[in-house]
Amino acid sequence: MPEAVLKKSLFIRNSGNLDQQLQRFWEIEELPNKTWKPEEILCKEHFKKHTARNDTGRYIVRIPRREGEGRLGESYEQAKRRFHLYLAYSEFMQGYEELGHMNQINEDASNTEERHYLPHYSVFKSSSSTTRTRVVFDGSCRSSNGLSLNDTLLVGPTIQ
Repeated sequence: MPEAVLKKSLFIRNSGNLDQQLQRFWEIEELPNKTWKPEEILCKEHFKKHTARNDTGRYIVRIPRREGEGRLGESYEQAKRRFHLYLAYSEFMQGYEELGHMNQINEDASNTEERHYLPHYSVFKSSSSTTRTRVVFDGSCRSSNGLSLNDTLLVGPTIQ
């Protein structure tokens, strides 16, 4: 039984008389009285009008586009650049793993080792002749307890 349902049933079983219990139940279950914005109404009507099922039972829904926004511009080149960036990023990360700078963690294992996932992102520089893609690791990104990896590392002296 889902926890929310269990809590509600415990609440009903353990509180006041039956009339009060039923009153409280209906208050909890009542949908909020919401005022719809004009765009929300248009979207709802669009889905009512343009939703159908095909022969296999799948729903077919037209995308609810705003009127008067015009046509979208060209996007093929941008999509192609991002795809090539993804490929370069994947190659970089594979090489990083092969060099032993990182390793995969078996999520299923009951490993008690400290685990840290280092947030990162890739940067693409088309004008570079050597390293067009580089990955930036964010050691200053705070974890769930407010500490970042950088906060937990010793800082040595400047030796340059």
